[in-house]
Amino acid sequence: MHKITKILILLPFIFSPSFSNSNEFNLLINEVFPNQKLVFGVKIISTEHTPSKSINKASSILVQWLDNDNDGKPDNKMVIDALIQNNGMLLIGKSESDFEDSFDTLIEIFEERNLDIDNFEKSIVGLMSNEPNIAYLEEILHLITQVGYANAYPEIFGEFKGSQISKAMDVARGGYFENTPTYYPEKAWYHYDDQTCDYSCMITEYFYWSLTSLLGAQKNRFEAISNEWELNTPQKMKKDVLILKLFENSKFKIPIKLPKF
Repeated sequence: MHKITKILILLPFIFSPSFSNSNEFNLLINEVFPNQKLVFGVKIISTEHTPSKSINKASSILVQWLDNDNDGKPDNKMVIDALIQNNGMLLIGKSESDFEDSFDTLIEIFEERNLDIDNFEKSIVGLMSNEPNIAYLEEILHLITQVGYANAYPEIFGEFKGSQISKAMDVARGGYFENTPTYYPEKAWYHYDDQTCDYSCMITEYFYWSLTSLLGAQKNRFEAISNEWELNTPQKMKKDVLILKLFENSKFKIPIKLPKF
């Protein structure tokens, strides 16, 4: 999760269930983020200045992550249901300032109307339209895993200590760390050191690094990412036995190929 998204979104932000399904909620969203698109019922919303090509690009990536076998249907209905029920949305802005201004406007409107914005959850992920392709892959996958998989299979992919993915991550980090440590053990191959990324955020990142490395997206990026993640190729990923066991379980319908741009 790149720095911009952490600053703008990983507040993170969700609305109370009673409000999120109301017409008032939709009207407010439409007012601030007027350009919208549905992908299997999951919302992509963007500012009025966001180029349509960026919205279409994000839509295509979301479709391919969710319908990885390309048969016209989402691969895992439980994940889709979790995304929709938990108000999972991708927010796109033309630039950082465009996104930030629109997001701040939305918050101000909620505060003026005394609407509940205190129930924070990881249900909205942000993306700037001018970001590189790898950012599209990353942020859209974050939405699917932290809102979809984590809620559909909490005991397996839940972003908390004790889930199966957390146990795999603790091995990858060289131990359990509730807070981001200053130094990781030498045996760790996942050593993200951003102090703003809490334990659940670390799981989101771990899912991303593991899956995209397994699928080949990181194979030429070792120098750029090794300070955070070392297993950047499918061959190196064989070391992470626990996460591979989860990914290989056909029940979860984990994507087996990267989206194309």
